[in-house]
Formats: sequence, C-alpha cells, structure tokens
Amino acid sequence: MDKPTYSLEAIKGLMKDGSWYLTEAALDTATELGFDDEDVYDCVVNCLQETHFHKTMAATAKAGLMQDVYYIAYANERLYVKLQVNVEAVVVSFKERD
Repeated sequence: MDKPTYSLEAIKGLMKDGSWYLTEAALDTATELGFDDEDVYDCVVNCLQETHFHKTMAATAKAGLMQDVYYIAYANERLYVKLQVNVEAVVVSFKERD
C-alpha cells in the first residue's frame, strides 16, 4: 500500500492556522452535497485519520505535485477527499465516493 506524500498532521496544522483553501471544483461538489467550507474543515481537521488514506497520485494540473486521497464517511456521506500541499493546504476534491 502507498504511503501519503504529505503528513496529515501537517495539513491539519496548516488548516488550523488558516493557511488552506478549497479548489473551485471541491467547493462546487461539497455544496452539491449540502456542505460548506466549515464542514470541509471539520471533516479534514477533526475527523480525517491516517487510517482513511487510500492512495497517493500525481496531480494532473500541476506537474511535480502529488495528491493524497482519503475515503471517509462523514455526515452520512461516503466521501472522496483529495489533499495536497502547495505552500498552503489545498482541498482539491471533496465529493461523493463512487
């Protein structure tokens, strides 16, 4: 099994410091599921654990960056959460898991 590229604790630390953002796509899909940015924050910072890690993958939009994918059940939804660090923590995807 792959290991995460980024420390989940470091991502949570960046988010707690306010150094994070959602991509437009992640915000759109979160909104479609009835979530807002506070829900995304809660899910990642307070609920996401290393045991939820699924895989790491290369970013398609930015060569050289990696993204870590987590599967988690949150607020009765099975979610696919993709995270990366590019100075700030970035929630790349936050959508219903297939």
